[in-house]
Amino acid sequence: MIPELDGTREIVAFQECPSLLFYRNVEFEEYPKHWHTSIEIIMPIENNYPVICNGTTYNLNIGDILIVAPGVIHSMPATKGTRYVFLVNFSNSISSKAFDSILSLIQPAIIISPEYFPSIYQRCYNCVVNSADEYFGTEPFKEVSIYSEIMTLFVLIGRSYTTQNEMFSDTPPAKQQEYMNKFMSLCEYINKNCTEKLTVDDAAQMIGFSKFHFSRLFKKFTGNTFYSYVNERRISHATLLLLDPENSITDVAINSGFNSISSFIRIFKINKGCTPTEFRKIHHSGSEITNDSEP
Repeated sequence: MIPELDGTREIVAFQECPSLLFYRNVEFEEYPKHWHTSIEIIMPIENNYPVICNGTTYNLNIGDILIVAPGVIHSMPATKGTRYVFLVNFSNSISSKAFDSILSLIQPAIIISPEYFPSIYQRCYNCVVNSADEYFGTEPFKEVSIYSEIMTLFVLIGRSYTTQNEMFSDTPPAKQQEYMNKFMSLCEYINKNCTEKLTVDDAAQMIGFSKFHFSRLFKKFTGNTFYSYVNERRISHATLLLLDPENSITDVAINSGFNSISSFIRIFKINKGCTPTEFRKIHHSGSEITNDSEP
């Protein structure tokens, strides 16, 4: 079971390594909808394993590697078998544009498998297995070694995204890398300016595409529509504002880029599985909250 769950947020209890938690999961039980600020890596080693992220079911075969981005609501039905589950929190140790760009590529989740990533799959598989061996081993400096393996994993994914032809298969080869660079820069811009007014027209113009062409390519690149991607970033920002009881729900909505309270509450519930008020009560249980109301 999940050791500590506040509403839908899992409070990850890191043990011997401050930002790393690795376990060999064999439980036949359901894991309800939850989210956390850590990256989660799941790899079945006996039997297949379904994982539901933001309403989409990812059916993992043995050896498939699922990476769930921070803040993504996910759940797992009761399934017999064994799988590696690895939680890692880079927020206090890594801050770089390149790493943020890679994280934007995996939203909300990504499967690394021989089918989808044949050129890097074996090396990614080795990174996960090596991390498990280090975590359960007794060698000195194992935390540094695990960080190295996981960073290698993300570098492989990032480079694969920027070089694979499948994503923009209908684009002339000479333009594919140019498109990758443009969309990576755009996603970085959105991540930093998600609370501002952002429209498809402005984004398309920013990187020199027609609205129709941009919308199609953006969905290919991120797996999301433009507005779904923007809203996910806005909700992540809103969760931070909600932790301060002095911020009213109205202020949080406005300062997170939403034009109305009703749309904010609706989108927040879709992304987090609870309303903003419910989220706030979970994190301020026992304290009085006065600036909190929903229509």
